[in-house]
Amino acid sequence: MSNVNEVLSLSLSLSESDTIRGDVLESILSHVPLIHLVPVSHVSKSWNRAVFSSLRHSNKPKPWLILHSQSSRPPHSAAPAFAYDPRSNLWLRITPNPPLEYVSDLRSSGSTLLYMLSISKFSFSFDPLHMTWHQTDPPLVWRTDPVVALVGRRHIVVAGGACDFEDDPLSIEIYDLETRKWEICEPLPAIFKHSAASTWLSVASNTKKLYAMDQASGIMCCFDPIARIWSGPFDLRHDPNIYFSVIGISRDNLIMVGLLGNSENVQGIKIWELKGKLFEFSKEIGVVPTELVDKLKGEHAWG
Repeated sequence: MSNVNEVLSLSLSLSESDTIRGDVLESILSHVPLIHLVPVSHVSKSWNRAVFSSLRHSNKPKPWLILHSQSSRPPHSAAPAFAYDPRSNLWLRITPNPPLEYVSDLRSSGSTLLYMLSISKFSFSFDPLHMTWHQTDPPLVWRTDPVVALVGRRHIVVAGGACDFEDDPLSIEIYDLETRKWEICEPLPAIFKHSAASTWLSVASNTKKLYAMDQASGIMCCFDPIARIWSGPFDLRHDPNIYFSVIGISRDNLIMVGLLGNSENVQGIKIWELKGKLFEFSKEIGVVPTELVDKLKGEHAWG
């Protein structure tokens, strides 16, 4: 099929009785850029069904790449943001609504939450393309390097990273998106006393819990923002060769990526899915090829 748009235009020009249907239509739509499928889905009911069937079976949407560029110095001016759709092979310009005011360094948490934290304001966005931003007062405790995560669709957890010696380095605050208020709750477990900052902790969240893991030790604890309690600690290092690891969420399951060997000699990178109430079961789901590991090493030590 050399020109999908010509075929699509021809099909649109046909009468309802002559229009392309079934598998042929789905095959055509599987080649149409994702951004053009919205108007196509409104042509008719049969086209709407074909669009969704194409997305489910023929050419499933792939993760988008969101690119933000920002000056590292105040006033933190930013270049336009862009999103890349690999199915359409197109870059799209993102225009925040309302226009974004950069109050501090732009940071990310997981794959969805973007935020900026200053002494006077907390700005955040969690819609897929980060076009809509929200602003509120900052947490009660001033923090320079906190753990920040969105749990479910209601709670933003801000933990650790306190910069004042009078403040508890383990303190936690939760911003409730419904009440639009901050609440101080049970602090981070004492096991994180010397690593209570985003520099040392790897965090992940799903619809119910926040997971925080010490990257060096592999010790993890879980936080339930509704019950306001921590559980754990859990030792995620099922492989004794792991010396550094980070966690993430895939389809609501906990995933861990670990470096094997030591900081002077990285021998491999593996990925595990962690299951069980105590995360006692690990399933290896991926191994980075040795050739790629050697390229990633470069001339510098890891750690």
